[in-house]
Amino acid sequence: MQKIIKDVVVVGAGGAGLSAALTAAASGLDVLLVEKTPYYGGTTAWSGGGIWVPCNSLGREAGYADSESDASAYIKAVVGPTLREDLLAEFLRAAPQMVDFMQEQTSTQFALHLGFPDWFQELHGATQAGRLLAPVTFDGRQLGDHLKQLREPLREFNAPAGMMLGFDDMPHIANVKKSWRSLVHVLKLVVRYLRDRLVYGRGTRLTMGNALVGRLLKSCLDAGVELWHSSPMLELMTDDGAVTGVEVERDGEKIQITARRGVILASGGFSANERFRQQFIPFPDQHISMVCEGNNGVAISAALDLGAGFDGANISNAGWLVVSVLERPDGTIRKFPHLFLDRGKPGCIAVNLNGERFGNESATNLVEPMHRTASVPAFLVADHAFVKKYGLGLVKPRGLGLKKMVEQGYLIRASSLQQLADKTGIASENLLATVERFNSFAERGVDEDFGRGSQQEDFHLGDLNHTPNPCLGPIAQGPFYAVKIYPGDSTTTVGLKVDSRARVLGGDAEPIPGLCAVGLDMNSLWRGKAPSHGGNNTLSLTFGFVAARSLADVAE
Repeated sequence: MQKIIKDVVVVGAGGAGLSAALTAAASGLDVLLVEKTPYYGGTTAWSGGGIWVPCNSLGREAGYADSESDASAYIKAVVGPTLREDLLAEFLRAAPQMVDFMQEQTSTQFALHLGFPDWFQELHGATQAGRLLAPVTFDGRQLGDHLKQLREPLREFNAPAGMMLGFDDMPHIANVKKSWRSLVHVLKLVVRYLRDRLVYGRGTRLTMGNALVGRLLKSCLDAGVELWHSSPMLELMTDDGAVTGVEVERDGEKIQITARRGVILASGGFSANERFRQQFIPFPDQHISMVCEGNNGVAISAALDLGAGFDGANISNAGWLVVSVLERPDGTIRKFPHLFLDRGKPGCIAVNLNGERFGNESATNLVEPMHRTASVPAFLVADHAFVKKYGLGLVKPRGLGLKKMVEQGYLIRASSLQQLADKTGIASENLLATVERFNSFAERGVDEDFGRGSQQEDFHLGDLNHTPNPCLGPIAQGPFYAVKIYPGDSTTTVGLKVDSRARVLGGDAEPIPGLCAVGLDMNSLWRGKAPSHGGNNTLSLTFGFVAARSLADVAE
């Protein structure tokens, strides 16, 4: 069996693993990063790419007031009594340092991302802007041959037909028929993408999560990190209770890698692990995860075998998403996360099989009401005017793909609500009554049942050009449409218990020597209730930074 020696071994190449590997290498350590799948980037590559960092230097330089005390008060109010204050203190100290390190010493560059305030504006310490950062659009050609190992974005999220779009592109897409400037912008994107496909086999203008992991990957390469893809960890190597390295499989061969300083687990949690799903996820048999298929919990299981444990009860065990699926003829499925394009817009409701609404469709989290009311599965219901304007699931705005999605059975169409109920199995009498009641709310601009559109945070999923309420519109003219939706997740939150330096704690509450856990392998600081957009990415990058510095023994 081949044996090699490194200072640090990082298991997993998502945002947390790349951040950890980069920081360790920048500290002068010899670093090997092993990734089980053929691709680098993990679920971070499919994300919006934002990070939420209180008191960051970019916000301060732009004139946005913030303070550690305000951020602390806000996070404590959001998460509540289960919050780990030692982890909170470390996050507030280290997150701004992480941003400065990235900005000053690496290719991982950020810019302020405006227009997305903290989620809970009614709480003390919330801000309108200054904390959310987005990765700067990245030219993937800088990765050279490594570009083909970068996980491609989700076409259903921000890459229609594979062409990546950023938030700054969205207004141009919406106005492509109204503005010559927007038309020219979009045509330039299309021309570049077509050229990229011919030369590189994929788009090279990287945005959102792909920009983040692309920049992190470039930074790791520049820092001298050794990268192995398609190299799953088999087990942790130990000596007298201390972790001394990992055994991996590469090209069909088992390799033992000694880690002189330690091992950092960043393998993406357990979304693909059936045992953990049954233990921690409500309605597990009808739950659709958007997390990468390689996140199988092997690293967490290996740590548990050494005496590590989970970190108590969370508010939610995952970052919930509403998901719909298209079943392909070959038996595979295409997943669509219903984030901001449809369900919160005026003229769409979510109903269960009883034909009843169960929550605020414009709220960030619609899955908890699904769980609480056992509304699994459920349906989004809208009329033709809505679908033509906003799209619905895999049907894009202006109704692009509508005919195909109806023919493939993804979208159910009917000339009347009664027929729609018959086709979907929804209780017809209740559905008709629900729509009639909702339409009366839309006319007055007040949702008497769930307060939809009564809070500013709802508006970000609505349509600010629609009055009197950006989130309420009638469902009036057929044909009518429905798409079946399920609870899903973009991240698990249950993970290993660590100390403030990201060192995994054993049964005696003492660190297991040589072992750290970050990203989804570490229990989330947010306990399942994030404070804002970018909350999960910021924990991944921050505690990857913290873990690497703890192994490097850098004086703070």
